[in-house]
Amino acid sequence: MPKPKLILYSQELPNCTCFERIFNTVIANEAAETVEDFLRHLQTTEAAAAVVCCCSAQEESVEELLRLEALAGPLPVLTCSRRLNPQFIQKAAQRGVDRFLQCDMPEAKIRGLIYEAIQGGGLKAFLETCCPGSLSTPYMRRMIEEIVHAFPHRLAEPEMAKRLGISQRWLQKTCRQAFGKTYKRLLRRIWIHQALRLMQKTTLDNVEIAQQLNYSEESSLAREFHKELGYSPNEARKRLTAQSPDELLL
Repeated sequence: MPKPKLILYSQELPNCTCFERIFNTVIANEAAETVEDFLRHLQTTEAAAAVVCCCSAQEESVEELLRLEALAGPLPVLTCSRRLNPQFIQKAAQRGVDRFLQCDMPEAKIRGLIYEAIQGGGLKAFLETCCPGSLSTPYMRRMIEEIVHAFPHRLAEPEMAKRLGISQRWLQKTCRQAFGKTYKRLLRRIWIHQALRLMQKTTLDNVEIAQQLNYSEESSLAREFHKELGYSPNEARKRLTAQSPDELLL
């Protein structure tokens, strides 16, 4: 699998065992040693994800995260640390962190979490952009959280209705009110958006993207592109040189 490019923030990079084992070997990265540098990289660098290194922090300390602006946005953010305790996870999640890496995790686990974050990166922001008022609409906040948490597994309509404690008919009504689409059409649009992000952020080919997003085969991905956009994944790649995934879905 091709290397993703990460933006790495660390004030004490030599103390980051994840850097020595993963970030500096099998993962491409740009390191930033100051908050200002890190935030600038977030805005200007074409990267697949960002990592905030907290390896040198004490177990009870989250000062590195508290010094940063809120990180929620289209770029997935991970942290790496020596320990993971509830306080750290809670504070980090409030700052917009998507996944948590622990220094003594097996390398395969760390790589898996990185790719998992990249696959789901920007999904919550995309859904909230589709419907700016969705967070104030009954059940929509929970529906968005369920979709993001389960991704790339698709929650079928009966399962989503069950999780929300409502009928399928009510799910369809609220989904149309919030997004102007059926639940099935919304899911298709989400998966196309994430496929476009992977085309833009990684060097994965169409077969690999189909696999990452749990399509049974590449042709299934192509069919959904034609239904939603009216053209093929290869044509989408050409258009991504001049337009963003969000613009292609307007």
